[in-house]
Amino acid sequence: MEAVKEPLLLLEIEKELAGPDAHDALVRYDAVLVALGRRLEAALKAGLPPDEFPKAEALMDANTIARKILRLTVRVDGEARKA
Repeated sequence: MEAVKEPLLLLEIEKELAGPDAHDALVRYDAVLVALGRRLEAALKAGLPPDEFPKAEALMDANTIARKILRLTVRVDGEARKA
C-alpha cells in the first residue's frame, strides 16, 4: 500500500510546482531540503562511524541534486507558462 501513496505524493508535488503558487511551493520544499542539509553537515562535523560516512556523503550529494532539480522544475514550468 505504501508504494501506491508515494507516487501520488510526487504527482501532488509536481502539480504544486507547476501551479500558480509554484514559488511558494518551491520555498516550502526547499526549506525541508535545507534543513536536511544542515542536519547532515552537523552529523559529518560531529563525526560518524567509518561505515556511515560514505552513506552520509551520498545523501548530501543527493540532497544537493534534489535542490537543483526543484529549482529547474519551477523555472522550466514557469517559462513554459509564460510562453
